[in-house]
Amino acid sequence: MKVFLAVIICKILYFIGKKLGRGSSLPGKIVLRLFPDVLLRLKLPETIIAVTGSNGKTTTTELIVHAIEASGKTVGWNYEGSNQTEGVATLLLRTASFGGRVKRDVIVMECDERYAVKIFENVRPSVLLVTNLVRDQITRNGHHEFIEDRIRASIEAAGDTVKLVLNTDDPYVAALAYGFDGSADGMLIPISNDVSWFGVTSTSVEHPHIGMYDDGAFCPMCKARMTYIYRIAGHYGSYNCDTCGLKRVDPEVETSIKKSGYLSFGESVKLRVKHPGITSAYNFCAAVATCKAAGLDVADSVKALDEYELTSGRVLRLPTGGSDDLLLLSKHENSFAYNSSMLWIVEQKKPCTVIVLVEDISRKYYTSETSWFWDIDFDILADENVKSVALVGRYTNELAMRFVMSAVDQSKITCLADLGDLRGFVDRTAVGSIYAVTCFSDKVKLLKALGAEGR
Repeated sequence: MKVFLAVIICKILYFIGKKLGRGSSLPGKIVLRLFPDVLLRLKLPETIIAVTGSNGKTTTTELIVHAIEASGKTVGWNYEGSNQTEGVATLLLRTASFGGRVKRDVIVMECDERYAVKIFENVRPSVLLVTNLVRDQITRNGHHEFIEDRIRASIEAAGDTVKLVLNTDDPYVAALAYGFDGSADGMLIPISNDVSWFGVTSTSVEHPHIGMYDDGAFCPMCKARMTYIYRIAGHYGSYNCDTCGLKRVDPEVETSIKKSGYLSFGESVKLRVKHPGITSAYNFCAAVATCKAAGLDVADSVKALDEYELTSGRVLRLPTGGSDDLLLLSKHENSFAYNSSMLWIVEQKKPCTVIVLVEDISRKYYTSETSWFWDIDFDILADENVKSVALVGRYTNELAMRFVMSAVDQSKITCLADLGDLRGFVDRTAVGSIYAVTCFSDKVKLLKALGAEGR
């Protein structure tokens, strides 16, 4: 009876919420207050995939779902982005029968990196993907070493039967595959979980920027100085700790970025993507590796994802008239996301104008914390093809102060505190292609300021 009531309440609330355009976590939140242990009573499918990490969760989750559905299986997933316990509860209960059996072949859960441990106490995944660990939302998450500890606790909650899919290029993620014996020698002890690795080849990136802070300078396990053979971006690369032995493991699934506009998974397996770059390479590679861990063939997953158009819309066309004018959505409070977008811009090697908008730092909580501006490597924009830079929004002055300390020619910078002035700047001043970099929280405001209706 408890499960029956929980399912029917969730389905009704979810239906009402969809009609009202409200969030998808409320039904689960209400049901969990009424029946705190209901998730433990559900009959779940054998394959449950969890996706967590600092960046790429939503995109990679969508890619995984598409590839699995292409194989003929039914999938339930939290496509609304509600990735804490309440959102996962909504997902499972709305896809369950009144008897409590989840009516999907596979469940794919995007899980908040801080609260995944709470989710796994109720729903144990069979496969866990960790995309990366980078500086992100300092007021909520602090440093990514703290998040590494949270995910390590999540793995313990999931148990030793969960298959781990880890980013071998990220030493903070790679460290999750090991324990530490605590001796003077400081040797690593592999955990008992089955681990598979994914990564990007070293020849794929032309601009291996380390960033304002060298987060890869010291080993996340023993804190000794790390040695790098090469850097891909930030602390990603081929690393080795001579003290404890942490190093990049050769990945089972590896991709490289080709200039002709595709990702290569070996000589004969190619995947065309609309905007190939470092972010796309890791997202697609992580998705393929996760599908492999779940039993799909790599070639079949690549075929399913070939030329796939993401619905999550991380790259959007700007309403400015230019065929190459793009909005690159990049998480505020996340230097890696900004750096990746700017690297992609300069790698296009064509004259352009760059718009950086910070109006609302977060959609979910109020903060005026802008110290994360100093984590971003804005020196990337000190490129001869970047003809003009517009700093826009409520935090224009803070952005301008940060750019004073960058290598960008100050004569190229225009400050527009009023969003209403942006369209005029574009019409009168913009040179070449126009690229805008901002977060989901500011997307609608930017598009409206440039003339888009109903966005």
